[in-house]
Amino acid sequence: MPETVKSNNAIIFGRAKFQIANGILHCEFFNMEMYHSLRAERAQTYIEAIKTLCQGKPTPFIIDIRNAKGTYTIEAAKLFADSPDLKFIRIAEAYILNSTAMKLLIGAYKRIYEPTTPFILVNDLEQAITYCLEAKKMYDTDN
Repeated sequence: MPETVKSNNAIIFGRAKFQIANGILHCEFFNMEMYHSLRAERAQTYIEAIKTLCQGKPTPFIIDIRNAKGTYTIEAAKLFADSPDLKFIRIAEAYILNSTAMKLLIGAYKRIYEPTTPFILVNDLEQAITYCLEAKKMYDTDN
């Protein structure tokens, strides 16, 4: 699927939108196909979008998966977890979700592939923003 650059602060794909606002990267995934798996090739495209929007600066992420179903391949999970670029950029993650299935999926990902980045599971945007702003403040104080 071709990407559309709406502006210099957002990149939209067919099943994902990435936008930077107030020093926070907002990632929103929309996929209602239960049997869809995020593959490594698409994950790499998403990582490139994240690098572009964050301009290499350490940034907290809000990952909104309320409108997503499905899963990811092992290769995609490892790519997101082990990407040197993301390891540097990603300072905290707030996952917005509304289903037990996604809670279990993210819990497994964080436990198995990427246990180092601080994260929180929430059910609304306000909680996610509060968490990310606090994480950014702590990061800025420590660095």
